[in-house]
Amino acid sequence: MLEVKSVNEVYDILEREFADICPESETVDICSACGRILAQDVLSHEDIPAFHRSSVDGYAVCAADTFGAGEAAPAQLSFSGEIRMGEKPAFPLERGHTVYIPTGGELPEGADAVVMVEYSEDLGDGYIYLGKAAAPGNNMVFKGDDIRAGARVFPRGKRLRPQDIGVLAALGVTSVPVKKRIRVGILSTGDEVVDIHESPAGAQVRDINSYSLYAGLLAYGAEPVLYGIIRDRFECMRETALKAAGECDVVLISGGSSVGSRDETLRVIASLGEPGVLVHGIAVKPGKPTILARIGNKAVFGLPGHPASAYFIFHLFVLRLLDRVNRVNEPKHYPIPARMSKNYPSNHGREEYVPVRLTHDGTCAVASPVFGKSGLITLLSSADGYVRVERGTEGLKAGATVEVIPFGRYGGGGI
Repeated sequence: MLEVKSVNEVYDILEREFADICPESETVDICSACGRILAQDVLSHEDIPAFHRSSVDGYAVCAADTFGAGEAAPAQLSFSGEIRMGEKPAFPLERGHTVYIPTGGELPEGADAVVMVEYSEDLGDGYIYLGKAAAPGNNMVFKGDDIRAGARVFPRGKRLRPQDIGVLAALGVTSVPVKKRIRVGILSTGDEVVDIHESPAGAQVRDINSYSLYAGLLAYGAEPVLYGIIRDRFECMRETALKAAGECDVVLISGGSSVGSRDETLRVIASLGEPGVLVHGIAVKPGKPTILARIGNKAVFGLPGHPASAYFIFHLFVLRLLDRVNRVNEPKHYPIPARMSKNYPSNHGREEYVPVRLTHDGTCAVASPVFGKSGLITLLSSADGYVRVERGTEGLKAGATVEVIPFGRYGGGGI
């Protein structure tokens, strides 16, 4: 019989039992760093920007020289030249004078504001007439406004995004320390499962789980390794599982996790080593017969064979384990508030995750349940995300506000 645990109990086990495991780090070029997880804090060794600069095209001024200026009585300032992009001003700005400055140009010493060119007039008499007053700091970015020298720019455990790579480039960082990619072995079991290059005969089915899990791991940033299809034979499964455990950090075995007479996955996982099986059965739908074990410093999951069930368990627990091991310090997901389009009954005594399709009715997002049985392969591809039905409730009512967890995160896979 399954010794069923709640979802939160399994999360606690993941946090507790794998707290001492952490992948090694490596240094990569920033061109290869997008999507990687920082192994150390990134600190700034300089101010960004490194000088006071203009945020508009206009005229650098001493703000006090423009006080009271307006269209009817513009400030009359002597024109002292032009500052060029990328060049350091050759002279300080004196009171009563102004210089033209482009967006991003460095303000000369003595200037403390910029008046936009739209409010200026040049009559060719050696003066610039400014029809708007400026307060100190107007239209300029101060040295260090963006990043201060010594500041922590990114914390360790952050997954780097494209815009983060731009920040690293601004700091002159050419390489960063990141966590090594976690190697995850994937085994698909079942006498009925055949390779995707084959044509199924009779009750055979093509191997779906290997490829959906592989894609999900790639999107997360792990290194998936396929170990092929293993028949429902104890020795064959154990031999391949041992090989995968020796070569990978995490092993996923899909199929054979229930209590049927021919399901060998539990016996195989239990035979791999200590401390052994931590979980066999989770009060969740889909995916109740899930197995979780620790073998030495490796994690092993027994996932359901049904593709939709396997993929939900992957999102709910496997990716959470990867985040735990990687010390990811960001939210697991960013829920989208939505309104249920119809009633969804649920009284299974298990926490249930319902795939939904998102639309918009002009006022808010609407979540529509995607109905289907757990073995249907199009169930999840038809969904944009899922909603959680708490254990012990009777379901969700039409019109109720729910949180939709979108499939995908940080531009990749995950909850």
